[in-house]
Amino acid sequence: MRQRKFGKSGLTVSEIGMGTWELGGREWGDIGEKEAVDLLRYAFEKGVTYYDTADQYGGGRAERLLGEAFSVLGSRVIIATKLGYELDSDGWISQGGKVPEFNASRDYIRKAVEGSLTRMKREVIDIYQFHAPPPAEIWDEAFGAMEELKSEGKIRFYGLCLGNETYALKAIEETGITSLMLTYNILNQDMAKPVMETAAEKGIAVVVRQPLSSGLLSGKLNADTVFAENDYRKTWSREKFLADLERVEQIKSVVKGKAKSLPQAALKFILANPAVCSVTPGMMTPAQIDDGVATSGTSPLPSAILKKLRDN
Repeated sequence: MRQRKFGKSGLTVSEIGMGTWELGGREWGDIGEKEAVDLLRYAFEKGVTYYDTADQYGGGRAERLLGEAFSVLGSRVIIATKLGYELDSDGWISQGGKVPEFNASRDYIRKAVEGSLTRMKREVIDIYQFHAPPPAEIWDEAFGAMEELKSEGKIRFYGLCLGNETYALKAIEETGITSLMLTYNILNQDMAKPVMETAAEKGIAVVVRQPLSSGLLSGKLNADTVFAENDYRKTWSREKFLADLERVEQIKSVVKGKAKSLPQAALKFILANPAVCSVTPGMMTPAQIDDGVATSGTSPLPSAILKKLRDN
């Protein structure tokens, strides 16, 4: 597994990381706790050292499983977690509920960090991230609270997830973030310019979420796919789903013979961007881990293919 520098933090992380939203068990179908812990440990054995989670995933379940899997490994595993949404709010998408309220007040942050530390069985959080941009009226308060936690030794670094170009650039220019977590894949390249370029110039680590576009680039979905009741993808518009499947077929024809699988081609596309420190696909089976890990160290996609995909 190749390692990459995590921006200017001094940390190094596996270029293939692992997302853990799926392990929460509320938005991607069922997965048993023992199965999830075994999966996390298997990923580590295969060289994955960077794990992304959130206190919200499974109502704290994902963090707790990470603690069970890795508490004895200490700094050999880098974990980034997120805060801002009420702990028990995960599952609202698949159940058709209301968007949960986002809270980035100082008091909430200080309460949330203690819960995450306890669940993950850690004395310090490696990267603590806002799950979304803090509202303008408490922007300074929120990032000030992160600085407090850092000075107190409760977190090592902090970052920002999601948000649009405006929020990302504002955070880069006005705060002490170490990382940005954003969506970037063959089907969605909106953040490539200027956000990722600016982050690279400033030494901000870029971590990529949804590299397989929620499974569209797995090559496993088709027009007959039926999603489980606790799988948020059941809420996708049928029209857009079919249109995206058509785009995926076009992508397959472009990368054919240039990668072992469509997921590997999708990961290679992301890793070709010099701003990227780690890409975090959600992986729910050992086979998915094997396929993702096998991407590291293999030949990159040819420049002509990358250009076609960037123009897609």
